[in-house]
Amino acid sequence: MELISTDQDRNNFYGKKPRRAHSADMKTKLLNALLERESTPAKVGPRVCAVREALGLSKAEFADSIEFDRSSLTKVERGTMGLDIAIGEKISAIYGVGLDFIYRGDLSDLPSDLRPEVLTHLANARSAP
Repeated sequence: MELISTDQDRNNFYGKKPRRAHSADMKTKLLNALLERESTPAKVGPRVCAVREALGLSKAEFADSIEFDRSSLTKVERGTMGLDIAIGEKISAIYGVGLDFIYRGDLSDLPSDLRPEVLTHLANARSAP
């Protein structure tokens, strides 16, 4: 039993041919267009660096405070290594910086007292060669 009646040419009752389901490629393209790529290492690294600098901490002090390997912190800040969610959660718990800022760049998830300083560091990082 058909839910929509069709004529001999397979047109539905509106006179239009039924639409085909999207292929897997189309679904992938649609999802990629809808999802922002703010959580890539290249985007997360500068935000972590800006937070650290706004807090006035050296890489060693910051890495030690979140129990993270110092060389790994350098790689994260350069954007050559992703930031594990467990480390992101430590940054959030210790310094009050929300995960939405770290991974998505949402400024509303950044403590208001750190916001101006973090934005300054991010602007300087973008203008640097």
